Amino acid sequence: MRKLVIVSFLVCTLSYAQNKQVLYDFSSLPQTLLLNPGAEVNHKIHVGMPLFSQLSFQAGFTGFSVYDIFADDGIDINDKIRNAVNNYGTSEFMALNQQLEVLNVGFRLKNNSFLSFGYYQEFDFIAKFPRDIVDLFYEGNTDINRNYSINKLAARAELFAVLHVGLSKKINKKLQVGGRVKLYSSVFNANSRLNTGSFFTGVGTDNIYTQHLDNVDFMMQTSGVFLDDEEDVDGKYVKDKLLFGGNLGLGFDVGFTYHPKKQWIVTGSILDVGFVNYSKNVESYRVKGDYDIEGFQLNFDPDNPQNYWNDLKDEFDDSIVLDTLYKSYIALRPIKLNGSISYSYGQKYDDCRFLIDPNTYLNKVGFQFYSNVSAVHSYMAATLFYERRLGKHLQTKITYTADPYSFSNIGVGLSTQLGIFNTYFVADNLLSLNNLYDAKSASFQLGINFIIKHKN
Repeated sequence: MRKLVIVSFLVCTLSYAQNKQVLYDFSSLPQTLLLNPGAEVNHKIHVGMPLFSQLSFQAGFTGFSVYDIFADDGIDINDKIRNAVNNYGTSEFMALNQQLEVLNVGFRLKNNSFLSFGYYQEFDFIAKFPRDIVDLFYEGNTDINRNYSINKLAARAELFAVLHVGLSKKINKKLQVGGRVKLYSSVFNANSRLNTGSFFTGVGTDNIYTQHLDNVDFMMQTSGVFLDDEEDVDGKYVKDKLLFGGNLGLGFDVGFTYHPKKQWIVTGSILDVGFVNYSKNVESYRVKGDYDIEGFQLNFDPDNPQNYWNDLKDEFDDSIVLDTLYKSYIALRPIKLNGSISYSYGQKYDDCRFLIDPNTYLNKVGFQFYSNVSAVHSYMAATLFYERRLGKHLQTKITYTADPYSFSNIGVGLSTQLGIFNTYFVADNLLSLNNLYDAKSASFQLGINFIIKHKN
């Protein structure tokens, strides 16, 4: 058996968390259809530049920043580590999510519906670290009779590809709806959740202390992580699995855009309602049981000490059972929820004060809500945004977001259109640019599209 090494792949890719609050409902960009399949599309055809239509980066950890530990401020590093542990929440988490858009194409049908399809690769990681595990690692079991629980310990890591087809249709002047079907192909998956059990140290009878493992039930499921020796893990292996040679699954997105009044817009979407069936290279591990030990009574036979240690090992193995499972399993995709309400204002006039386009407004302000619903960890974010058109060729968007990483997250988006050539750049958490080491999250997104608009 050989463990699949993924570090070299991750070094060559970019990672970012799943909330794309700047990109969501950024009306000039085709990528908004991936966040809301019911988004309004005002162009005729779009083609993303292969491999360059969307690149993204973000990494985030809610616990503490690098600056909290390594700042050159004259404070002893042990004191800074102690402060970081003392300020640690009950259940902090780290999340990474990377997407590389390989293909993105869309065009308007004769019935005025908009058909889009594409293919992208994604790496998704989230891990939740409960306070009990951090305290046990930092302090050891010095707190007598304290239960160190693993109930909130959970993690998921996965590399997969998605082939998708979506349709957006205008129902009437006020309502546009859309849906997207997805086919997943997973290269590897590792997840652990719904763990129970605790460790605690109590006062002993024959010795000073007694160590207890109580009601331990830990499960880790893997697919494609541990492979046969005959299977070479290289670029071709990963590519073949991404091209639907891996574990397969299905999912869908739905969304809408609604105009309750002329200048008001309400949007919403549900993304990645689906699953992946893992049946290839499955190897899972389960640890279950209870165990108590009251120190080591070294009363073994000095002429034959091996029997004592074997007996101790057999007693532990009888109490704490480790099973290796090869049964296939199904994992649900983490569901993403988006919603927004916005107000547009500021129509454009020519030099003679004639209205140029009654359906176009230069400004838009609004509120967006995001939620990630996952078996590992669920979280929410809220965003205020302002969008502005600057002439024919430039569109901008500024956001303020409160999320688990920060309550002062400022983001900006820029989109330019020169003929059919479109480029965009999105950056988040701008206030941390003066000291990146003090940031708990950072991100950017960029891409190139070719967009053919309707003739006026």
